[in-house]
Amino acid sequence: MIRNGILPVAAVCACLMSTATATSAGAGAQGVEPQPWQRVGTGITGGVSGMALVHGTAVGSGLADVVVVRDNKDAGQDRVVSVWLRPGAEPVTRALDWEGPLPKDLEALDAVPGQKDQYIAVTSKGLAYPIAVTDGTAIVGGEPFALPERAADDNYESFALSRHPSGRTFAVWATRGSSATKAVVRAAVVSFTADGINIGAPADTRDFGVPFPDEDDVRHISDLKILTDGTLLVSSASDPDTNDGPFSSAVYNAGTLAVDRDQRPVLRLQEECLVPLGVFTKADDRKIEAVVHLPDGQQIWGTDDENNGGSVLFHRTVPAIPGSCGPRSA
Repeated sequence: MIRNGILPVAAVCACLMSTATATSAGAGAQGVEPQPWQRVGTGITGGVSGMALVHGTAVGSGLADVVVVRDNKDAGQDRVVSVWLRPGAEPVTRALDWEGPLPKDLEALDAVPGQKDQYIAVTSKGLAYPIAVTDGTAIVGGEPFALPERAADDNYESFALSRHPSGRTFAVWATRGSSATKAVVRAAVVSFTADGINIGAPADTRDFGVPFPDEDDVRHISDLKILTDGTLLVSSASDPDTNDGPFSSAVYNAGTLAVDRDQRPVLRLQEECLVPLGVFTKADDRKIEAVVHLPDGQQIWGTDDENNGGSVLFHRTVPAIPGSCGPRSA
């Protein structure tokens, strides 16, 4: 692990301040009308396991175009869908054709920085599929490849890419962890060659655990994304190992992705001041497995609620109160 010579991407406090105690984010902050969940899939094959914003599309209040992966395993079931979200309208979901080796159990998705319509989707076993989404089809570009340091018994639900101001691109991914073990987070340099995308050996590896959820099968990291300032946005979830739930979940600011003096990525995770942006208890019955940060400061959280399908929620984080740990939920 790199411990010296760390230069933060941005001076961002890793702690968070909630507007209230651990109540459901669906209840909204005081005086703020909560936004509703919007269904984007029905039944056990309609969940949201990973999500990425479509590059160059408009965003706003209730407005975004996203690409979603589903964790389906059988032939004939959707792997990737596009979702158009518009204020005051029902989401428009379109299943995409799949061209190339058929994956099982896609659990994460992120857009390749600076490359329009290019994405990397990752399965629960840590196989990465570079895909191009065009004309209603998801096309696999090259052979799927294993994430570095993948172990046979690992289970993955998260993967994210970020371009640093230096021009370097970094990848961050994590095992989901369990009730007995923390998630293992890794960061590496990404390079682009004539043969495609290459993810280097991890430059930093850290353990990470959350205080909530704290019962059933805990998944400390069910998704993660990297904000432009280096902030690591993480979702966590629990599953009682039944497709009918009830589920619980939370979303956190888990710290920052920084760089050292050699332009290698450094994970600055923290757990001492880990207060959720939003909490969904078993009464809410939501299993968040996908997060996206929008350029206007909003986020979209997506769920895979098994038999209850998949839904998305727009959420906004407002600036920190002076003297507090960090941003708070709106």
